[in-house]
Amino acid sequence: MKALDYFLIICAIALLGVAYFISKEGNAELSALVSMCAFACSGAFGARIGGSIHKKNQENK
Repeated sequence: MKALDYFLIICAIALLGVAYFISKEGNAELSALVSMCAFACSGAFGARIGGSIHKKNQENK
């Protein structure tokens, strides 16, 4: 995995942690916004992994 992959994983975990603590304070709207940012990071990570797996499968045909 490349450095960007590790950054996206750490970013998603950190944002989910921040969203949890924000929601405990009672600010649900901000917590939802931070959670969506975390899901965007995890979606980008999934797309990168899926693209590299697809590329490897195309080379093996």
